[in-house]
Amino acid sequence: MTRRLLHSAALALCLASGLLPGCLSLPRMLGGSGDAALTLDGEQDHAATLPKGRTLTLDMRDPALSGYAFAGTSFDPALLRLEGITPQAGGRVLYQFLATGAGEADIQIKIRRNEPGYRPEVYKRVRATIE
Repeated sequence: MTRRLLHSAALALCLASGLLPGCLSLPRMLGGSGDAALTLDGEQDHAATLPKGRTLTLDMRDPALSGYAFAGTSFDPALLRLEGITPQAGGRVLYQFLATGAGEADIQIKIRRNEPGYRPEVYKRVRATIE
């Protein structure tokens, strides 16, 4: 009976993770690290929850493939620290943030066209909840 319950719980976890696109982290209570990794494909708005002291990794398509360039990132420096921006194979880019304080913060990744007078616009937005 216990084995069946464990299999049911594992199946439910697998199904739930499939229904939450972009969330690549395993909860700490199930043996995860507490770090959060999001794949920011499709939608513009995303959300993540992670503990203070852990890393948030944002994986997104490089906008250069569509004629845009990154034009800056805004976030609350009291809650997050940008640890690095790393180009990846296949036209992707990783942004890594360290959660340095508890609270809620919006991360905005901005892009612009390489044309004179073109104003930056928000490419991806992540609502980070830091516990």
